[in-house]
Amino acid sequence: MSDAQLKDHDMRANAWTAGLPARYVRPDGSIDTGKLKAEVSIAEVAAEATDLVHVGAEMKGLCPFHDENTASFFLNESKGVYFCHGCAAHGDTIDLFSRLKQVDFPEACKALAGSESHAVTISDRKVNPAVKAANRNRARDEWRMAGPIDGTAADTYLLSRVIGYSVPGTIRFGKTPRYWNDDGSPGPRHSAMIAGAQDAEGRIVGIQRTYLDRDGRKMRGGSPRLSLGRVRGAALRLGPVMPKIMLASAVEDALSLRLMFPGATVWSAFGDANLQHVDLPRGIWHVTVCGDDDDSGRAAVAAARDALGRKGIQTGELFPRGGAKDFNEEWVLLHA
Repeated sequence: MSDAQLKDHDMRANAWTAGLPARYVRPDGSIDTGKLKAEVSIAEVAAEATDLVHVGAEMKGLCPFHDENTASFFLNESKGVYFCHGCAAHGDTIDLFSRLKQVDFPEACKALAGSESHAVTISDRKVNPAVKAANRNRARDEWRMAGPIDGTAADTYLLSRVIGYSVPGTIRFGKTPRYWNDDGSPGPRHSAMIAGAQDAEGRIVGIQRTYLDRDGRKMRGGSPRLSLGRVRGAALRLGPVMPKIMLASAVEDALSLRLMFPGATVWSAFGDANLQHVDLPRGIWHVTVCGDDDDSGRAAVAAARDALGRKGIQTGELFPRGGAKDFNEEWVLLHA
């Protein structure tokens, strides 16, 4: 390679691994996909898009990539691969996540590794209507069973991010499954911070679960963040409906902004990909869209402002200061 080619290669490698936990970055700066795939369940990724049934050593379900009435989508959990006998779609865990959530390879790796602000959700267009309805009901049930965060692992987690102060009731704590079995019974329950996703009418239509260990740290071994029900188009409300609101990407950023701007109404869209899709209630005429200070964050803010502008809503934008990538990092630096 020429010096120019080496420099270009290094720049792309750095962009791909930016934000990844160090354990997923090899000494040469590349992504350790083997370790990532070993720690992520392909069944849990697929279960967000289709109901799975055990068939011997494999699992099968309706293919999320084409319309069908007879299940032709198979996956092998031990090998971490999938194959559809109907449309020939195939690949590994990262490929499946990338296709379902319509993100590129680096974004898929960051989301699966639990990197901040990459908790994107599967497009509703890919999910069977019956599965969507069941998941909305499950989300409401899990929300009702959850309780206050005081004294829980969620409380510890938010305090470690310096944002665990007077947390609104739209964030709860509970023991919640990562998946449901074919007979409708829940899988093993794990401790999680549960954020309620409300539609324009204020109804809980989904939840985002951030799985935590007993010490209040994000659970390792699979994506620590999973959504259930309808999150796309909904929002986490950290304040009432007001003429002017602030709309952030990640839950932690919204909590940070709420502390930075006392009295402001701050909501979260549950990820960059959802910023442009939030369906706001009547009475809101100005939105300050808040994003990460990187290329993807600025692109998401621009797309959201464009979408809101087409609805006649005035917008502004806000990005972190002082070299911080996101608002939680800025808030932590201010209070270090």
